[in-house]
Amino acid sequence: MKKILLLIILAFTITAKAQVNTFSFTINGTAPTGFTTALNIAAQKWSNYLQINVPIKVNVFIVNASFLPFSAITFANGRKNFTNAPYPNILYTTPLANQLAGVVTNAGEYDMDIYFNLYTSYYFGTGKPPASQTDFISTAMHEIGHGLGFYSDGFVDNSGNGSFGNIPSSTFPIATSFPWRGQDSVPGIFDKYMVKTSGNHLTTCAPQNSTALGDSLKNGALYFSGPLYANASHSNTPVRLAGGAGTFTIGVDLLHIHQSYANTIMSYYWGPGDTVRIPAPWELGILKEIGWNLKPVGLKEINASSSFVTAYPNPANTNATIGGQNINNVKVFNAIGELVITKENSLKAEEVAIETEKLNEGIYFLKVSFNNSVQSATKKIIVKH
Repeated sequence: MKKILLLIILAFTITAKAQVNTFSFTINGTAPTGFTTALNIAAQKWSNYLQINVPIKVNVFIVNASFLPFSAITFANGRKNFTNAPYPNILYTTPLANQLAGVVTNAGEYDMDIYFNLYTSYYFGTGKPPASQTDFISTAMHEIGHGLGFYSDGFVDNSGNGSFGNIPSSTFPIATSFPWRGQDSVPGIFDKYMVKTSGNHLTTCAPQNSTALGDSLKNGALYFSGPLYANASHSNTPVRLAGGAGTFTIGVDLLHIHQSYANTIMSYYWGPGDTVRIPAPWELGILKEIGWNLKPVGLKEINASSSFVTAYPNPANTNATIGGQNINNVKVFNAIGELVITKENSLKAEEVAIETEKLNEGIYFLKVSFNNSVQSATKKIIVKH
């Protein structure tokens, strides 16, 4: 298996550079039409919510192999005990560590490696994918989300022993481009907030490398409980995580939102034909809980998700995309209050495209109305050709 994978990786040695605001990508392999654009959009969407002062470096590998057991997979780099680290002996993914430190803590290394398997039938457009295709923008946002911090060091070995920070690198057939941090023998910041139904924290409920800890990781409901932001964004209750069904699957359990959640980027609920391109309030709450600073638009979503919208790009040239949940329609007014565009969201999509190509340059105001709500939201955009 390792030799075959190595040959695949060596076969894709074409490297391209892509840059999106606060993200930089190195793309290894031949990108199909629309791949880079969709990847850029996914990064821009996360940039709309997060305060990113130190650019995030992503190493992307394109493969196409039916025998690989994934459509996409992310390996996150990490650091502990760096300058300004909020907690000692806790592993932070390097995108977050770098923001907290205010400097690059992993010079010469990527922040994450993401593998995309083109054996999956991906849809690279910006609309709604056919029922037979997987939305690439949603997938890329999901994988980037792991690198941002939806990442657990929890592990249960074949003997049933559980641990945090003792994941053997041999469990992964693909080597990381940076030193593997799964064996740092400390929990991650995401792990710090994991609890059982009883409220007991998983990182302290049983000794490291014990069957007792393994049982806790495998059995019973698991939650992310954040007292400051995460719970508040989720009706003041902990957020259910994947796993706890009596077995342990590495790369699946713990580091995902439970599959019972709909419209959640970091869950397994969605599939072909679906789009999940807007972080749920509790996903933003989790990121803020572990240390990310959110832009004001992100903070507003946590407090009033029903009236939250984003608009990008801003300034807009030919098109502007309006994102939000339960959008009924979008009305565009010019600077003197004249209604110039009305766009109904008849497809009930979470993103509505507005054509701005024929509008004169200047300031416009968007009034967004929501289904089953008297609330509306207003957003200012600039049109510049």
